[in-house]
Amino acid sequence: MRQVTFNELSLTDKALLVAEFGSYLESIEFYDFRIHLFSLNANFIEVYYNILTRQIERIILADYNELDKYLSRIVIRSLKK
Repeated sequence: MRQVTFNELSLTDKALLVAEFGSYLESIEFYDFRIHLFSLNANFIEVYYNILTRQIERIILADYNELDKYLSRIVIRSLKK
């Protein structure tokens, strides 16, 4: 999947794609958002859920540079399984 193709989809289509084919990895809270990280076809996708409005505001393909915020959640013990 190319980033340009994914980003051109509507929010609803992105949500359906992630719900159907994505694999949930991790969630973090960042300011007013709960960000859910999914993997899909060797890509990472972030779903930004606004905690105050209780709505998904955006779904984007994450660059590898943006994954640093998840590093504190990785437990070496779980990688050995």
